[in-house]
This record gives sequence, structure tokens and C-alpha cells, in this order.
Amino acid sequence: MHSLKSRLAAWVFLPMLVCSAIDLVVTYRSADRVATEVQRQLLKGSARIIAEQMAADGGASNGAPPAAFELFADENQDRVFYAVRRADGRLLDGDAALTSSQSPGQGDQETYFKSRVRGEPVRVVAYGQDLRDGGHITVEVAQTMRGHAALRKRLFLMTAREHLILLALVLAALAVAFRWLLRPLMQFSERVAERQPGSLEQLDADAVPRELLPVIGALNGYVVRLDQTLSAYERFVASTAHHLRTSFAILTSQLNYGMRDERITPEQKALLAAMQNTTVQGTKVINQLLILASIEQGRPHGAREQASSYSVLSEIVTSVIEELAPLAQRCNIELGLDASDAGLVLAAPSHLVREVTFNLIDNAIKHMDGPGSVSVRIQRAGNCALLRIVDTGPGIAPPHLDRVFERFYRANPDKPNSFGLGLSIVKEICDSLNGEIRMGAGDQARGLQVDVKLPLAVVGVPAELQALSHPDLRECS
Repeated sequence: MHSLKSRLAAWVFLPMLVCSAIDLVVTYRSADRVATEVQRQLLKGSARIIAEQMAADGGASNGAPPAAFELFADENQDRVFYAVRRADGRLLDGDAALTSSQSPGQGDQETYFKSRVRGEPVRVVAYGQDLRDGGHITVEVAQTMRGHAALRKRLFLMTAREHLILLALVLAALAVAFRWLLRPLMQFSERVAERQPGSLEQLDADAVPRELLPVIGALNGYVVRLDQTLSAYERFVASTAHHLRTSFAILTSQLNYGMRDERITPEQKALLAAMQNTTVQGTKVINQLLILASIEQGRPHGAREQASSYSVLSEIVTSVIEELAPLAQRCNIELGLDASDAGLVLAAPSHLVREVTFNLIDNAIKHMDGPGSVSVRIQRAGNCALLRIVDTGPGIAPPHLDRVFERFYRANPDKPNSFGLGLSIVKEICDSLNGEIRMGAGDQARGLQVDVKLPLAVVGVPAELQALSHPDLRECS
């Protein structure tokens, strides 16, 4: 009974089922009374025919008229017995096995009772008839109970069938009614399920049933409190990261100053270099945390920011490749742009697109086990710009593909200078820009291929970019 539909059905259907059961009991008794009354009338009619015939014959025994037994003709083949007796109990005609302990009294009176004849249960009518000579006779007619039981069963089944049809109609009506009544609740649940992860927009209370208003009010109140908590947390993270970055910058300057001192020994210089490297890595983590905080804080205003921000993807990718070329050269890695569509203008801030591109290419270079290549391709894919980065490195094992976007998750924990934030930043930015990112094996099942789709600009492109844009594009698909 955890389902609301089940509870409503139980509250509506079960009472009706109980009422139907009670009504069937009453109906059975009513059917028994009707069958009994029909049998009594048949018995009385038969006894009256026999009594009138005997009275007309002056009490002579000439046998019962056939019409007296034609009343009982049916498919049940009941046995019928009769007996005619004087007031003193002397048998004038009929079956002596039909004995009576009850008398109808004087005049045209009848008495009904149950008895047994030759081992069979019967219903008997004792009908009194006065004769012209002042005498009195009693006509008894008995019928077995098979016809009575058949009529009672037929009447009961007729009513029970009507009850079953009614219950079936009620169930069908309940199914239709529940579907109609619960449709707003299902639509509300679909609206909640369709919300993007991390969305803190309040639910619209317009055009919803009054019964859902308390639920929507409670959810909106919770969203407000959660938004306040997360905003305070994000401000704390951003503020802490800013302070740490300032402290690390000062520490880096001090280390640089110390390393320029000619009085330090080589061992001290090596120690200062190690400290400097650790400080650089710490600064990188802090910068990544700041980027995450800025993305999360900018989500409520992301639509407005995208509407007024544009970037040329090929220019950003070219700039990133030029910046990372020295690193690739030191690692003996061939880095290049295979193909580039210069006419792709994104409706996204350039610093976010640059962060995505830089993280992906930087990861591809740093996670190579040896010499290899990293190729970048830019092309149009429907209403999206596709950024494809393919490397010849070790790739990512399938069990890790679903988790590499989690914060601080590392597919290879032994890899130095990896904190598990780069791909998380990329995923957060893609989600905030209504884009998508996919990872899989590279060419010939070697290395790693990363595909990033970002929506193209539609309207409002600045004049200097209109020559590059494509106004026929509407949405990313």
C-alpha cells in the first residue's frame, strides 16, 4: 500500500466490494423467498384443481385431473405426490406415503410445510375443501425441491452477474479517473525529474491543483535554503582559494628570491626547487577550485552571459596549441591541428571555451607514456561545433569512463601532478553551456578520443563575427 493509486482504489473499491457481498447475501435470501413463493403457488394451484374436481364428483375417487400436474412440467423433473383424505384421515385417493401431521382446518384454507416422501425432501401444501354433502376433504400435494433450488440459483446468478459487471465497470472507471486525477501529479514529477542536476530554480506554482501547492511551497522553501547554503559554501571556497592563491604567490616569490642567492648550496637549491614545484602544483589546484566556484556561482546567470558572449573556436584552439607546443616538444609528442572550420562562432564566453580546450589538450599530453601524437579537429556537427581531440596514449579503461568526471577522481592514482579536477571542470563548463562531452577509444581502438559539442551562436552575433557565423543554425542537436 505504498502507492497512492492503491490506497485510493482500496478506499473506493473495497467498501463497494463489501457492500456487494452483503447485497449478494440479501439477494440469495430474496431469491430463496421468491422460489419458495413460486413453488407454493404451483402447489396451491394443483391442490385446488384436485379439490374442485373431487367436490364436483361428490367426493368420489376418480383420479386426479392431468391439469393438476401440468403446472409442474419443467426441465428439472421434480417428482410430485398427492393424497386426498376425509376429515377422519381416511385416504380417498393418491399416495399413502404422503402423510401429514398438519391440517388446514375447515373451508378453503391451505397450510404449507416441509416433509419427506420416500427419502426425498419435499414441500407440501394441505388444502381444505368442503363438500356439498357437508363433508370435508383435505388435498395434499408435495413436490421435490430440485426445481426450487434451480430457480433460486438462477435468480441469484442473474443478480451476481450484474454485480460483477458493475464491479468491472467501477474498476474501469477508477482506472480512467485515477489516470485523469493523478495526471497533474505525474506531470509535476516529470517536471522535477527533467530539471538539470544542480538547478536551484523555484518551481512554478501556476496552473497546478490546490492540493499540490503545499508540496511546491515546501520544495521552493527548501530550494531557497539550499541555495543560501550553497552560496555561502561557494563564497567560502572562493574566498579561501583567493587567500591561498595570494599566500602561494608570495611563497613562490620568496622561493624565487632564495634560489637566486649565490650563498646557498646545491642541496639547498634542490630543496627550494622541490618546494617551488609543490607550490606551483598547489597554485594550480587553487586556480581550478576558483574556476569551479565561478562556474557554480554563474549558473543562475548563465543564459544571460551566453546571450551576450561570443567566441571563435578556431582562434581559441590555435592559441592553446601554440601555448602547449613547448610542453609537447619536451615530451616528444607531435601536437597539431588536423582540420579547422574557421566559421564556427560559439554562444559562450571565450575564457570558458579556452579552459575546456586547455584542460583536454594538456591532459592528453601529460598522460602519454612516451612519444606519440595529439591531434585536434574542429568541424560543424548539425547545429553544434565539434571539438575532437585524439591521442595515441594509454587511454582510459572502460570501468573508469563513467567516473573520470567526478571531482578528485583519478583513473591512475600513481600519476604525479594529477588532482582529478581537470575533467570535472570540463564537464561543469559543458553542462553550463548546454553542451556535451563524450569519451571513447581512439583510432583503431588505441588511445583516447574526446568529443566536445558546444552550441553555435544564432542571433545577435557582433558585426565583426557575422562573416564567420551561420544564421541558419538554431540549436545544438
